Amino acid sequence: MTPQPSHLAAFQETGWSTSTLLRTDNSAAILRAAVWVIMAGTVMRLGLAALLDPGLDEAYAMAVATQWQLSWFDHPPMAFWWVKAMREIAGPFFGADVPVLVLRLPFVLAFTITSLVMLDLTHRRWGARAGLWMVLALSLAPFFVVSAGSWLVPDGPLVLFLSLTAWLLDRILFSEPTPAIERSLWLAAGLTLGLAGLSKYHAALFAVGAAVFILATPHRRHLLKPTAWGGVLLAGFVVSPVLVWNVQHDWVSFQFQSSRGLGSGGPDWSALARSVVGQMAYLGPWTLIAALAATIALPSARGTRAGPAAFLAALGLPSIILFTAVPLWGGDALPHWQMPGWLFLLPILGHAIASREARRRQPHRAARIFAVTAAAVLAVAIVAVALLRYAPPSSALIARFGLNTFLEESVTWRGLADTLFERGLLSASTPVITAHDRSLVVAFHWVEASRLAEALGSRATVSVLGNDPRGFAFLADQAAWIGRDVLFVGRPRTFARNLRSAAAHFTRIDRQPPVAVQIGDEVLFKAEVAIGRNLISPDPLPYPRR
Repeated sequence: MTPQPSHLAAFQETGWSTSTLLRTDNSAAILRAAVWVIMAGTVMRLGLAALLDPGLDEAYAMAVATQWQLSWFDHPPMAFWWVKAMREIAGPFFGADVPVLVLRLPFVLAFTITSLVMLDLTHRRWGARAGLWMVLALSLAPFFVVSAGSWLVPDGPLVLFLSLTAWLLDRILFSEPTPAIERSLWLAAGLTLGLAGLSKYHAALFAVGAAVFILATPHRRHLLKPTAWGGVLLAGFVVSPVLVWNVQHDWVSFQFQSSRGLGSGGPDWSALARSVVGQMAYLGPWTLIAALAATIALPSARGTRAGPAAFLAALGLPSIILFTAVPLWGGDALPHWQMPGWLFLLPILGHAIASREARRRQPHRAARIFAVTAAAVLAVAIVAVALLRYAPPSSALIARFGLNTFLEESVTWRGLADTLFERGLLSASTPVITAHDRSLVVAFHWVEASRLAEALGSRATVSVLGNDPRGFAFLADQAAWIGRDVLFVGRPRTFARNLRSAAAHFTRIDRQPPVAVQIGDEVLFKAEVAIGRNLISPDPLPYPRR
């Protein structure tokens, strides 16, 4: 057998030995192109951050991140801390109601850093062209462009700290650092993994994947070093605020999140189909299929089972497999749950495309077509969003296509605050001295409360009276409202029934004329309004209190 050149043998463990051919003299130019793609993506995401109304989860984050807490009902605290911190920083310039664009800035910046970290990781292992393809796939995936890339949701901080942890572990496992540097890398990895745990519970699956890979490969020798366990201990210490908060509240957050994956009955095949189709929509069908194919091909590539590609697959596959399988036992399955896992398959996809290009000595035609198609689809979606904001559909069109519920939960409830203020039912728009001086507004569901809190801003304190208050249950204490009047506002479909249930808590309830909520110049719906006179007793909340 003809011996391989040493420079090829050095990269044999990465999978495709031809990847060395990608390390050409024009690698600097390719890297510059990748960085330009990232910068262009940042500009685009800033534009979207200025254009888009807060999504429902963003409105919720804005509503509940009004005070410092160790953690929150739905998620660990990181995203909520970022929102609260931006309010503190920008408050002197904008007042009590900081614009959503300003609140989104750290999330936009975080994803730019994520992209650069993943580019460096991919380039270090497989060359500049693999890094460029990874960046293109990442920058054209709708979920990463919009949700993880700019929204006030936990996914942005999560993918930032997970990518940093993967970058650090990659250095430890595959770069043979000096003992002093390795000690620092383990501690840094423990810190970033802990910060990921403060962002979203998904970090646990990342940790499981990393642990399984290390234990199942010769890399297990690293676990004989005390500094590796020092990193593990540091991660546990960093994430401890989540544990402390849950101890104080009878583990309510863990109970809530785990219950979402517990099903009753047999497999829900329609939910499974929705999960798969949803992942294709969030990532792009071409990207998902190609990334999955590249990952499946790994075992057939010589010398990859302990290499960087297998490591990234181990980080990404647990969340993809687990959350995709949830409908098989009848549980909920939201397609964005799998997205942090797909992040770590994109370098494998970039590697596969670049390797094929190297073998054929020409650009990969299908990959270029996919990239152009993805860019076109994304451009069409952005135009559609702009039209929705500046040329919203008529009420007749909304009714014809059944868009009412979607729009009620997806756009700001415009016109509500001004009308309530004109009727004397709402505090002035200028900030008041204390929260006690604000109007007390009650919704019957966390979705409506989120939109109300966003629309009313500092004019009102919003709470929920009902069986699904989410994080609102741990903010305003309704017992402190005894003897006060409260304002009920809600969507018309269930308002009357919920109001009857609330009547026992008040001396009486006075119905008020409804208020039009607008989209453009059209009426989206008419919000029902009532005044609860003299709160007698608070609503018993369904979650444990402190």
